[in-house]
Amino acid sequence: MSDLSKGIFLVCFSAFASAIMALCYKLIAVEVSIYEKLFARGILSLTIAYSWIYLLRRQQAKAQQLIPAYFAQRGNGWLMLGRCLSGCLGILTYIYVVNFLSLADADMLTKLATVFIIIFGFFLFPVDKINAIQIGVVILSLIGAFLIIKPSFTNPLLGSYGMGILQAALAALSYIFIRYLLTKNENPEHPLTIESSLALFTVVVAIYPAYYYFTGWDGKLLAYSYLGLATIFALLAQYSFSFAMKYAPAVEVNVYQYSSLLWSSLFGWLFFAFIPDFLSLTGYLFIILGGLILYAYNLKQYRRQQKS
Repeated sequence: MSDLSKGIFLVCFSAFASAIMALCYKLIAVEVSIYEKLFARGILSLTIAYSWIYLLRRQQAKAQQLIPAYFAQRGNGWLMLGRCLSGCLGILTYIYVVNFLSLADADMLTKLATVFIIIFGFFLFPVDKINAIQIGVVILSLIGAFLIIKPSFTNPLLGSYGMGILQAALAALSYIFIRYLLTKNENPEHPLTIESSLALFTVVVAIYPAYYYFTGWDGKLLAYSYLGLATIFALLAQYSFSFAMKYAPAVEVNVYQYSSLLWSSLFGWLFFAFIPDFLSLTGYLFIILGGLILYAYNLKQYRRQQKS
């Protein structure tokens, strides 16, 4: 199996794991508070990240190589805080959105992060010049979101859709902070340090509200079993995508994240008898089309740079 095939497989697995995570969160519904869900995810992520950092520090210290830090390096504190805050709020809003929207709608709204990355990148990175293709992708995706949301004052889920838009914006903002932290000329951060910092921040933020809203274990064995599965699959999705980047550039494999819509739609139909209406399906197609256009454009630019 080639490295590209490995990368594609891992991205597809990440999309599948994300869909399983969302399904488990939705099956729990409101039996377990969103803060408990956030705390469970944070504590498992923190355990894995710190254990990994510990092992790497022991191995690499002997080889005198660069080693990941447990916390942000000097001068990176504010950037890391921004990444942790946007990342934590992004997870929290995603869990909220999954509770109230269909799995397919929630999944599609997360894909709008690409649109916000283009917009934020234009304002935050002077070197990022927006072009006609990117403007077209933004317009297509926003039309798609409009068709999915079908905004009106009589729509009882309008607030939840608005939260989905916010979640996509937070995910994009988190990506921007990560980009800064990884590409700084002085004191760039190790990816594991960024992940462990987010996990620690999440645990600190969620620990008190999770305790406050905890109502006991009685009658909730199934709900907490789903929570355990959701937490495990969340981490599988996260790390499988990270490893995919080891085998292939993001520009080559990112498009396969859209396979999550197939799983979300299937799970929505099987478990909740949900079938998207015509406008929602049209909205999905617009967002996917925007993603495919951006994928083709980025891939062309990447291969051109590789040849030069």
